[in-house]
Amino acid sequence: MLNELVVLVVDDEPKVAEVLKTIIEKKVNYQERIIVHTAASVQEAVKQVQAFLPDIVFLDIHMPEEDGFELFNYVDKNTFEVVFTTAYDQYAIEAINKYDCMKYLLKPIGIQDVQNVFDKYKELEGYQYFYKVIKNNQKRYMVRVDDIVYCKAADNYCEIYLKDQKYLISKTLKNVEDKIKHKNFIRVNRSYLVNVDYIDYIDKETNIIHFKEIITVNNEETDNVITVAASVMKDLNNLNL
Repeated sequence: MLNELVVLVVDDEPKVAEVLKTIIEKKVNYQERIIVHTAASVQEAVKQVQAFLPDIVFLDIHMPEEDGFELFNYVDKNTFEVVFTTAYDQYAIEAINKYDCMKYLLKPIGIQDVQNVFDKYKELEGYQYFYKVIKNNQKRYMVRVDDIVYCKAADNYCEIYLKDQKYLISKTLKNVEDKIKHKNFIRVNRSYLVNVDYIDYIDKETNIIHFKEIITVNNEETDNVITVAASVMKDLNNLNL
């Protein structure tokens, strides 16, 4: 579904997991629909991560069979943001330094604690060096915003072009533009959002963009011809392109 945030809550206590799930679904203020899944163990969490590709994982540390840290023996921790939840503060240093968690929450967890997590996630999405998580064919890829050459509208989807790769994501070009909010990206026409750092020059007669490097997908040059709308040319001319 378009414009949804997927969250996984991992906790061996069902009541705790259900309370956190309810807070996220009913109390959190966020611009996108939030889908919450739960898991009661690390092994169940592994299956949930593979099945639902969460954006954020709330991960209990102290669990009977395997502690929360063990999850990263089975899945790539760089494919989602992790929020550790625990009643014990002695894990904080390891959680923050070794696993680079987004947040570390001590139980009992309040509504504002959870809201702060989503506020932080929203800030990260707008940060120019944040690695965007892109869903593509039921897999996740970490894409640095600065590595995006341009984005192309594809009905209710968007194609993300790097120098040598393309991803199709289930968001509109407007959604992507709103999320990136990067000064180097300009909407050059209705269908394209372009990173000006990759522009070599613009043909003044045709308004066609020429990039500094050939953009390829599967080792073949893309055939996208990007023409700058006349209303946008003035802004680009000010950049001396």
